Amino acid sequence: MYSVTHFSLAPSFYRPVYVISDSEMAKLKAKQHQDELDSVVDQRKRLEDAYVKQRKHLLEREKSIKNELKALAPSVSNPVKETVEKAVDAIKGTAKKVVA
Repeated sequence: MYSVTHFSLAPSFYRPVYVISDSEMAKLKAKQHQDELDSVVDQRKRLEDAYVKQRKHLLEREKSIKNELKALAPSVSNPVKETVEKAVDAIKGTAKKVVA
């Protein structure tokens, strides 16, 4: 009914089965767990590095924006206002001298 040729040419729905001892299975599981642990530790380190870099970038940007805000804020000493106040005071002084 089925020949060896038929099984070799037909699509394989059968998967090979490997038989290993309990000690080999324990070693295989230990290796898989160690690989997973190494992956988790590596990913955690990369995330921590990315966090530190992002935090540093945000702190620098915050400092830069604060400096820009200080530059844009109206200064306490306005030279035009001071000049006008001096001129008004001078005119008032002159007016007092003329009246007196």
